[in-house]
Amino acid sequence: MLAVDFLQWWYSRGWGHFALALIEKFRGMADFFSITLLLRTLFAPFRQISTQDVTEGGPMAYISNFFDKLLSRIIGAVVRITILIFGTVVLVVEAMLSLIFVVIWPAIPLMPFICVSLCIMGVTIL
Repeated sequence: MLAVDFLQWWYSRGWGHFALALIEKFRGMADFFSITLLLRTLFAPFRQISTQDVTEGGPMAYISNFFDKLLSRIIGAVVRITILIFGTVVLVVEAMLSLIFVVIWPAIPLMPFICVSLCIMGVTIL
């Protein structure tokens, strides 16, 4: 009776719970990388570092202030683009692995029987 209950759970509610857990894991990872937020703030200054607006000091102070802000925005863009690329790769790999796991889920209870059958037939890995 226990085996029947296990198989009934495995192929119905268990499969659904497993898929929902993978979806939640994917959402958590997408939230960790915050891709939409990174895209919205792509050219914002890095860590909100910016110089004060210059009211005196002549044209050289304005030019220095402009290049300080420009450099901060360039550094911010480079850091955010790097995180975007890495995050996108991680999310794609995570999605592919999750899909593979959901597809393999029904075969897991059968694996001991499959492995014993292959062993009896003389199939080896190497």
